Amino acid sequence: MNSHMLIEPDQLIKMQMHHSSKVYKHYHSFLRTTSNKPAAELTKDFCLNSSFTSIDDQLACYEFLYMNDYLDELTTLLQSSCQHLEAVYLYETLLKIGREPMSMDDLKAFESLSFEHPSLKCFHLFLLIYMYYDLKRYTVLDKYTEACYITLHKVREPLFYYYMSLRFDELSFQHYWKTNNLILARKYAFKYISKVLVPRKLCSMHHNLSQSYVFESFPFSMHHAKQALQIALQHDFPSEINSIKHNTIPFIAAYHRRTLNVSTPDVVETAHIALAENKKDRAVEILSSLQSLTPFQESYLGLATGNSPMLDHAHERFRSEYGDLFFAMLPKFYLNRLKSFM
Repeated sequence: MNSHMLIEPDQLIKMQMHHSSKVYKHYHSFLRTTSNKPAAELTKDFCLNSSFTSIDDQLACYEFLYMNDYLDELTTLLQSSCQHLEAVYLYETLLKIGREPMSMDDLKAFESLSFEHPSLKCFHLFLLIYMYYDLKRYTVLDKYTEACYITLHKVREPLFYYYMSLRFDELSFQHYWKTNNLILARKYAFKYISKVLVPRKLCSMHHNLSQSYVFESFPFSMHHAKQALQIALQHDFPSEINSIKHNTIPFIAAYHRRTLNVSTPDVVETAHIALAENKKDRAVEILSSLQSLTPFQESYLGLATGNSPMLDHAHERFRSEYGDLFFAMLPKFYLNRLKSFM
């Protein structure tokens, strides 16, 4: 499918759209005549050199800049005058999520707010779910799924609708992945991949997919990890390259005990590799030197030392501290592996 068609709403949704923002019209036009990256650059320049009075235009502008990783430019715009204050507030909140610690009091105060404009109402709800996820409360989407559908389908501007539908797919993937409903998680992941135009977000979803396959399939898991790494290398994403090369790929290899020619500067995954190669003393030496253990590290040490209660404890910590039913399977798999050696 041509890129410009990806941002178009389907025919039924299109009938409900009452306003196409200037940003949407320019981005759509640029995508018809050039490739994704130049189209994004041209649209960014249009956003920065234009003045928008309509809230729909401003929201399309803000969301385009955010979703295309133009965060410095977005910050500058949010600080300028003549902006709709509710929109500014929500995007300033978005920029804080994940960067500043969020408390339950913060979340409840945000939850109590209400907005009249359909796009603001939708965005507010999605931000609320992000806040819950930031606090490791991944089951919250069960409570808000119907509201998400309702508010999403009341958005009346096509570019904002496109980005909100991507956000919904991403939220759904995270929810179903962390609650260990993998068929549904992958449904939303592949739907997201089929529509997303931004390389960093495509890289991130392939990276997450690689982890979602780790307990089932070495080939599938490694395939998505290499897809993510290829995108990261092509577009020079240093943090993603480091995470995939030094953490994810070694983790996949160590879990499946296929570590030939695999190494990493990361000491924890070095211990994991040592464990996979039956060098238990080396794994214990590394892990015992750490002042405190994450549930991952506790899982490795529990297997290395044959400590079943430690593996049970790691399982409980994944559930209670991380809200992560998926990775909570890791110590259980290692407990089964331990029992097979007895």
